[in-house]
Amino acid sequence: MFADIREFIRKLEEQGELIHIKERLSPKFEISTVIKHFTRTKNVALFFDHVEGYKIPIVGNLLGAKKRLALALGISESEIVERFLSCKEKRIKPVVIKDGPVKEVELLNHVDIMRTIPVLTHHEKDSSPYFTCAITMAKDPETGARGMGIHRIQVKDRNTVGIFLATPPLSHFLAKSEAKGVPLEIAVVIGVDPITFFSSVVRAPFGIDKLEIAGSLAGRPIEIVKCRTIDLEVPACSEFVLEGHILPGERQEEGPFGESTGYYFSYRSPVAEITAISHRRDPIYQVLVPFAREETVLVDLCSEMEHLKEMQKLYPFVRKIHLSNLGLIAVAQIRKESEADSRNIIDHLLSNPFIKIVIVVDEDIDPYDYQDVNWAVSTRVQPERDIVIEGNMEGLVIDPSTSEQKILVDFFSTLITKTSKLGIDATKPLEDYERYEKIDVSEEIKSKVRPVIDRYLHAQTQ
Repeated sequence: MFADIREFIRKLEEQGELIHIKERLSPKFEISTVIKHFTRTKNVALFFDHVEGYKIPIVGNLLGAKKRLALALGISESEIVERFLSCKEKRIKPVVIKDGPVKEVELLNHVDIMRTIPVLTHHEKDSSPYFTCAITMAKDPETGARGMGIHRIQVKDRNTVGIFLATPPLSHFLAKSEAKGVPLEIAVVIGVDPITFFSSVVRAPFGIDKLEIAGSLAGRPIEIVKCRTIDLEVPACSEFVLEGHILPGERQEEGPFGESTGYYFSYRSPVAEITAISHRRDPIYQVLVPFAREETVLVDLCSEMEHLKEMQKLYPFVRKIHLSNLGLIAVAQIRKESEADSRNIIDHLLSNPFIKIVIVVDEDIDPYDYQDVNWAVSTRVQPERDIVIEGNMEGLVIDPSTSEQKILVDFFSTLITKTSKLGIDATKPLEDYERYEKIDVSEEIKSKVRPVIDRYLHAQTQ
């Protein structure tokens, strides 16, 4: 496995999966525009050697393709789900070491975030620069359990940030700290090895340390070092670490910010003070552009793996689940045994706040191929029979079509919105199954011509 982000970058260079951008570009709008264009055309990782106003290079879209995630894990794309699910159950605890590369330079006085780090401003109406690729780490103030996740962070001034905390476990940690009237210590970590980064976005039960999942995926303990000014540990080979604390009870306007759903979003969010910054001697700043390919690969894939495991326990006839648009759209492939099967899957998936539209298809439809899915919807669906609409359901906070945001003021202070949802049964009716047979050729013929197809496809990419 890769010890740090630098080893992974070198491997991507060797594999032709990374391009160096030599022109000097601004971190305000220009770099994010280039990354977004490449993710929609030639989907490669990008390394910006010259950043206007800084001596620090920027790398982005590292895990913007499943094949690069598979490369990070040392497996094939088809093995990702099985590998993740098996490793999640066999975790390896991190190990604390005395020192690490992230401590090569320590800034303890006169902290100035923007002078130190080329934080991007991504979209025209963004209120300020934002960290979008930073792992925020904290501990449960009651149990000491470690939690981590990627949360958007607005740079307000030289040492003050706004952080949008709408999801657990960190939102729960903050609620517990605020109930006691004390700050919540946080570490903002940037530029870790690809497996630790991937593990930071997976869903994990309360009390499960995601660094242990990363260790299992890597086949070795993740090395961590103690922070200088707070009681937290961070990956030793990180590029940057910002140490600080969230102020109890403090809320300020945060945004507008161009969110992952493709719309601007603002909220009155918690405020944190940064007390120290440490980084490697020649750091690399990693970025993730919202509303582009990389976050879709990470968020949707992680959600798919969790849903598939959960669904197959309840409904063994489920074969695959594909999530897209941050999980708002779910396509479930099933081997239908009764007409009730499709509706059961629709009801189950729509109960998830993150899922808004569910399409159920048969085994002869590839849930990852939208042309295939659209074909099934257009030829196997009778709307009055096969479409379900449910109202007044919990929705995604950053979906602008949902109702006004509300706060449930309980011990955990949870954000919710209300929305209506859509379910589509695009499976073949069992009583008329043969009529819907999909035209095809035998597997023997497919196997015979596949080498010919692959040869010409390979020639085109050279």
